[in-house]
Amino acid sequence: MGDPAGIGGEIILKSLPHLRKDSIPVVIGDFIAMKAHAGSIFGDTALPFKDFGEGRTGDAEFIDLSLIDKIEFGTISAMYGEASYKYVIEALKYVFSGEVAAVVTCPISKAALRLADVPFAGHTELLAHYGGTEEYVMMMANRDMRVSLATIHIPLKDVPEALNANEILKTISITHRSLKEYFGIKNPSLKVCGLNPHAGEQGSIGVEEKFIEKAVTFAQSQGIDVSGPFSADTLFYHKDCDAFVAMYHDQGLIPIKTVDFAGTVNITLGLPFIRTSPGHGTGFDIASKGLADPTSLVRAYRMAEKMITRLD
Repeated sequence: MGDPAGIGGEIILKSLPHLRKDSIPVVIGDFIAMKAHAGSIFGDTALPFKDFGEGRTGDAEFIDLSLIDKIEFGTISAMYGEASYKYVIEALKYVFSGEVAAVVTCPISKAALRLADVPFAGHTELLAHYGGTEEYVMMMANRDMRVSLATIHIPLKDVPEALNANEILKTISITHRSLKEYFGIKNPSLKVCGLNPHAGEQGSIGVEEKFIEKAVTFAQSQGIDVSGPFSADTLFYHKDCDAFVAMYHDQGLIPIKTVDFAGTVNITLGLPFIRTSPGHGTGFDIASKGLADPTSLVRAYRMAEKMITRLD
């Protein structure tokens, strides 16, 4: 359910009528938060859940961890940060045991995680750690485009130092493989952004494009249909490939969220399990007000179902 003080509980409750088709949703969180959401949104604290493992009639099931003793919506706190972290850990127990088929995470607060001394910047890094992999990629996807990121949650000033040919090649390779494995695209086509304005303009506005070119050239030698680097200010205008590779967080997320904010889904590629998430944040400013749009959570859940089907 993500951070209990955010909109996670609200979008779960609003999504449930749209999720009971091909699978049974299992929600992990705190009843106290879910009841508060139900009361503020619907005026009724009754919850449409069964205890996990009971009934199996197709209704949503709930695992109550009882980690918080009160709920103050819109508040960043160590208690909520620790709870949101432990919800994910609990979910991993079930996915590793084979009792659930995928993990769909609601938004968490990075500030709350820091207050709780959780040693991960966000979901992506946390899941990669417990998944036992350093070879992972954050992809954002909607019905119009897909964007993978070569760097994710780091300060913008640190991006040039974090980038190198190996990291970019890893992003290209994992994206290419995942498009085939999870999306059923036989011959994926990728386009890669430059880092600097005008893709460096042949070294006159930066030299980082040299190692981007090196990564692209090597990927091409491995049979991957990839090209670039291209100037990012015009690249996204033509949606003529299966995925874009961006050099940093906002370079890739601004265009895809502008095209379809509500429908954008966050996918972690390279994990030993399927993980998706809504493409937005905790919505602290609107938590408990009944204003949250569940579209991205519904899309994230449906995306996970499709990815499972591809593996089958």
